[in-house]
Amino acid sequence: MVGGRDKGRTTRNEIIQVTLSLLLLVYCIPESKCDYVNNFGSSDQMPWLFDEQMPVVDEVYGGLLPTTLEPYHYKVWLQPYLTEAKDGDKFLDLDGKVDMYFYCLEDTFNITFHINQMTISKYELYDISGEVEKLLPTAGNASNTEWDWYTVTSMGSLQAGINYRLYIEYVATLDHPNNGFYYGTYVENSIIKEFVGTQFESTDARKAFPCFDEPAYKATFDTALVYRPEYVALANTESILNDTYYDPNTDEVWSVTYFATTVKMSTYLNAYTVGDWACVENTSRNGIKFRVWCQPSLLYQAEYALNVGMTQLSNFEDLWNIPYPMTKMDMSALPVFSAGAMENWGLVFYQEGGLLYSLEAGHTPSQRKGVAQLIAHELIHQWFGNWVTMEWWSHLWLNEGFATYFEYLGTQWVEPGFEMYEQFFQREPQYSTFARDQQGDSHPVIKDVGTGSMFNTITYNKGGSVIKIMDGFLGVDLLFEGFRVYLNRFAYDNALSDDLWAVLTEVVELDMGGNMKDIFGYNMKELMDPWTLQMGFPVVNLTRTSTTAIQADQGHFLLDPHDVVEDEEYGNMGYVWHVPLTFTHQGEQSFHNPNTEWLHLTSAVLTLDGATDNDWYIANINQTALIRVNYDLDNWGKLAQQLLVDYKAIPPRNRAHLIHDALVLGQAQQLDHVVAMETIQYLFYETDYIPWHAYEDEQLYTMYMLWRTSTYGMYQNYISDLVSPNYASLGWDFDYTEDVDYYRRLDTLRIACDYNHVDCVANATNQYSAWMADPDNNKIEVNMRSTVYCTAIRAGGETEWNFAYNRQKTDLEERSRLRSAMACTQLDYLLLGYMEESLAGIEFNARTTIGYVRENSALGFSISWTFTVENFVALEGLYGNTAYNIVWAFADIMNTNKDLLELNAFWDLYNNIPDVNDFNDAVKRVELNIGWMNRNEADIDAFLGLL
Repeated sequence: MVGGRDKGRTTRNEIIQVTLSLLLLVYCIPESKCDYVNNFGSSDQMPWLFDEQMPVVDEVYGGLLPTTLEPYHYKVWLQPYLTEAKDGDKFLDLDGKVDMYFYCLEDTFNITFHINQMTISKYELYDISGEVEKLLPTAGNASNTEWDWYTVTSMGSLQAGINYRLYIEYVATLDHPNNGFYYGTYVENSIIKEFVGTQFESTDARKAFPCFDEPAYKATFDTALVYRPEYVALANTESILNDTYYDPNTDEVWSVTYFATTVKMSTYLNAYTVGDWACVENTSRNGIKFRVWCQPSLLYQAEYALNVGMTQLSNFEDLWNIPYPMTKMDMSALPVFSAGAMENWGLVFYQEGGLLYSLEAGHTPSQRKGVAQLIAHELIHQWFGNWVTMEWWSHLWLNEGFATYFEYLGTQWVEPGFEMYEQFFQREPQYSTFARDQQGDSHPVIKDVGTGSMFNTITYNKGGSVIKIMDGFLGVDLLFEGFRVYLNRFAYDNALSDDLWAVLTEVVELDMGGNMKDIFGYNMKELMDPWTLQMGFPVVNLTRTSTTAIQADQGHFLLDPHDVVEDEEYGNMGYVWHVPLTFTHQGEQSFHNPNTEWLHLTSAVLTLDGATDNDWYIANINQTALIRVNYDLDNWGKLAQQLLVDYKAIPPRNRAHLIHDALVLGQAQQLDHVVAMETIQYLFYETDYIPWHAYEDEQLYTMYMLWRTSTYGMYQNYISDLVSPNYASLGWDFDYTEDVDYYRRLDTLRIACDYNHVDCVANATNQYSAWMADPDNNKIEVNMRSTVYCTAIRAGGETEWNFAYNRQKTDLEERSRLRSAMACTQLDYLLLGYMEESLAGIEFNARTTIGYVRENSALGFSISWTFTVENFVALEGLYGNTAYNIVWAFADIMNTNKDLLELNAFWDLYNNIPDVNDFNDAVKRVELNIGWMNRNEADIDAFLGLL
């Protein structure tokens, strides 16, 4: 997903503008009736975290196939029955035939491969080593359902060094929950339509055809799809022959399309779809046929993806000096698709919201940015993931971490106005990594698959952040040269993390002119293993010991000091890291070429050449390393003063680092929280997006802690005052041609309304009232609706609440927003009635409703706690033992001795709690919050009182 800092950014952007201005789009009707047009698209809204959110089946290494055979080619023939009205009993069947060609590495009697949810009706084994194939007798078959194994046993031993072919006929099913070869329906122009698509990552190719379904078993594939003539069929490669087939099951003549042989690739990268699709088409700068497919009625939204995709694909080819190896690239928006997107080689699938964008459709800049990012993520996979594939799923970060890192480079090429490096890298990969990895139950980037899914924040976002660490100390030129060597060395092959480290060490040594370990003391594996083989990240504590000396100490950062780190499951390397710590000071302000001091698994001393006693110092320039930094109090004060006097003296990403770290370190009680209040004071002047977002990202804990105190009124006024200048300059007039300013406006309005800025509340109330007056014409900005609804209901009365209550019954698009906003009311009897109705379990979910009430206001917190305790028997009847989790969730906000007494009183009433550790953890959280209050409330109150 991210690209490192691109030194050639200006040149590439100029190329992009020329390319976009010259594009001639082609709209494709199924199989080649095309009209040429000259207009371009451009669009919005997409909530996406990861491109493929499919769980890896928990196959530990004991489940790997025997290594006696190596497949090298498949011929796959597939006939999906997807038309319910015509198929009769065959509906949702998948008839298939496959030839598996394999080489025998060791003498064996057994051919073991994967199948899942299919019935094999026939198989034949052939020796194909001679001029004429020889049919070999077989002794039988056996299944191992635990590992999806099917074994065909030969009468005689298969001989090492000989090629064989196993022919299989089978019947599988399309009736999967959006994985394997699956069936889906959608509505277009009031007509219900049917289609089939695929999602094979990680272990679902075996649901479509018998295969060696592990990423290390790469082969080439010939595919034939059989389908009714009214449909369009797509696969990884271009069609090379269209034919017909008489189907005796339906007494119809079907179409058969044969597709060109693929490059050598893993089974999970195969892809097919059959449906009523149309496309836009053009040829990329480097000569690749490029098409974007979707429902015909949405075709006007496909042009942007075509332009973006062609530019990014060509630029990635140029960056690696490795041509894209297929002759075509299809990107298809599927109406039903469980993953965000999937990088199948030559046929990338997306959810519709992940690929389609158009101003004409009213899409916002967030959709435009998200589409550009997601396309870049999938296209860089054509090299990192497809060209070179991780050998096993435990090293998935070699696919997903790289895609996370390079999606930012791809987006920067086509949408420079979003300032992806300056404004978004911290917000997306780094902040989400911090949030997950500062917990004691995190896990390493590289871990056994059997310990859970790998498709998560750590694999994607920490993986990308690990690459960002390397670009910080190697520089992107040297790092990218290492990646080129890696791609060429493991072309059409598989790699492990150690292979990457070995290649990078070689490249660094060539640059150094000697042995890296002899010169530097460590090779790349030694430097990077602590970042990938143990969970967590460090906090670096800096203490000034003299005018020019800073003591730097590192420690494992945990948000909760009571957190228990699960060493037994994951192992550890002492929870110390090789930290490339960059730094500068006020006298030199060297932010483009900062000093670097390594903390090699221990402490270090930083030297501030030329500094005076009055100078501030700052570390982790542009927050390149995945660390938190805690300064001595004197330096925190000097930095806060510098921000007030001239905040632009410090780069935006470091301003964001100061805010984010101060708030989180304060929450973790490693820093007085009043320091964070002092640090954010300069936000009154701040106009960049990422520092404000750093505040928004971590402001909830402060709000929750102060909610039920007399200090909260002053704090609310403080934040409202800080946001006022931005609010006045940005206002409510959304411009969908904007880039980063769109996000600035969103954050500004959300913060202003959340903290009761008078004009923001008035505007939100007026917009909500206008919607109430014309319910079928909701003009509220889509990404502001949650805030507007909550603000208007909080400031209003029964009328506003009743509108939301009635509207959520029929407005499916707005239902979740409205149900959350209903909990914002300050009328206690409405909150009680809302929760009481949820206990009936008919329309509302009680667990969710209580959560909404608990977290939307101080009043709601108090009322929902009392309600939960008084109605716990009913909740336990609804949810069983999981009802206790509703209670423990209150502990995150509880922060008084009274709260602690009430939590203990609950224990006295219900001491048959299934897991006493959950209760003890809740008590510890409350005690931690009480400690925070004792340490911070009075100081924050005093600070705010002086303003």
